[in-house]
Amino acid sequence: MFEIGNHKFVQNAIIAILSLAFANAAFSASVNAARIIPSGKVSIIKDGQVVGEISKEAPLPEGSLLRCEARCAVKMDDLYMVAEPETTFSVAPQAAANELTVQQGTAYYSMPGTARPLQINTPPGDASIREFSVTDSELKGYVWVSDSKTEIGVIEGGTMIVDTASGEMAVTPGEQITIAAVNPDPPAAGTGGERGSSLATDIALGVAGTGVIVGGIYALAVAFDGGNGSDGGGSPSSP
Repeated sequence: MFEIGNHKFVQNAIIAILSLAFANAAFSASVNAARIIPSGKVSIIKDGQVVGEISKEAPLPEGSLLRCEARCAVKMDDLYMVAEPETTFSVAPQAAANELTVQQGTAYYSMPGTARPLQINTPPGDASIREFSVTDSELKGYVWVSDSKTEIGVIEGGTMIVDTASGEMAVTPGEQITIAAVNPDPPAAGTGGERGSSLATDIALGVAGTGVIVGGIYALAVAFDGGNGSDGGGSPSSP
């Protein structure tokens, strides 16, 4: 009896280990399938220094900080992204979510209804898209980042629930959330009117500009067809 039970235990343990190995291998293959497709030079940055360059389609340097000289695209199994010229960003596929960091510039993204949640990190503030509904085949959105402000909006294709420090907000096509870094401290004595160092964020829901909607649709449509022209202009909420 003991030997039979012991054999069954060992057999079940082996099956569990093999199942876990296959699952990890499947996720690893999915991550390794991520590609970056530049239309110009892409710099790989570490500690503020350029440590490498990409000028043709290649595996995505997962989690590395990248800066596009011209428009570049990232293609994954459940996320398609286009970064405008001079955008500094990184993409890190994780088992439970995709992590997108944008330090400066504009990134458009497209997600099918089966996509993993999207974590968005920017200097003014972070946000996460854990829930979204798709009315078309894909939801298209954007992230625009300046020194003190971030805009996260929906271009078309559905509604997303964006979770920020102020709570959850539903964002529909043509709308955007603004995360602005503010300094609430009064000027410190003896500083010549300079404000204190404590920072906070002001978060508001607004209307996305026509420019970003048109620009995002165009960028996502032509990224793999050789289109690389862009003015990389100002805030998308500006007409």
